[in-house]
Amino acid sequence: MRRLTVGLLAGMLLAGCTIPTGEEPAPTPLIDAPVDVPVAAAVTAVTAGFRGTAGLAVVDGSEVVAAGEDAAAPAWSTIKVPLAIAALRGDPGLANIASAAIRVSDNDAAEVLWTAAGAEAVDAVLAEGHAGTTVARERLRPEYSITGQTAWAPSDQARFAAHLPCLAGAEPVLADMAMIDPTQAWGLGTIPGARFKGGWGPDPAGIYTARQFGLVPTDEGAAAVALTVTPQSGTFEDAQAMATALARELVDLGALPTARCG
Repeated sequence: MRRLTVGLLAGMLLAGCTIPTGEEPAPTPLIDAPVDVPVAAAVTAVTAGFRGTAGLAVVDGSEVVAAGEDAAAPAWSTIKVPLAIAALRGDPGLANIASAAIRVSDNDAAEVLWTAAGAEAVDAVLAEGHAGTTVARERLRPEYSITGQTAWAPSDQARFAAHLPCLAGAEPVLADMAMIDPTQAWGLGTIPGARFKGGWGPDPAGIYTARQFGLVPTDEGAAAVALTVTPQSGTFEDAQAMATALARELVDLGALPTARCG
């Protein structure tokens, strides 16, 4: 476990585990947060201020610490990371289009990448990154992209982040994740040196969720994290503010495990 160089929290968060029966193997142990760290405090503080729901997960590559909301839900534009890697593997000439999809979250650029890569290539990237999901195959909501409706849990997304540095062809995408447009640099984007991607969108009732995942600098490498927030107000503006508040709440609360892959 390592302390974040920017003072961002960690030891992050209480996670439940299933009690094994006599017929089932015991689950992989979760990372133990230091007993003197209030592991659920970040999520609790943010949800108390904004109401709604929030979730936070950190993964060292295999083991998970998580608190709050961890259900598989629409990935929104965070899916553009494995999509860009898949497309660039097939055609490195799409680098500028991939950069637009990551840095400014350009949806038209993402559609070009999707047409070039296809579902199987994206699934291959997700599988190699231990992402725990597959890309959506059909447009569940006609006004939004197919890929953005991919169901992805924060804990699985954090695991994928931990494996990103080891994925073939991920280097240019990771570089783009360090150059996110300032207008989208809320939440994890307020942490110097973070490499991240955000996504956001409303549910059918118009309530916005914002989510992010990526790699945050630590003393000895990087921490793989993912967060999701849904403010009670349902506005995108409050979702951005809530994500930023969650990042701030992490400061000085403890240590994060260094992400590893392989």
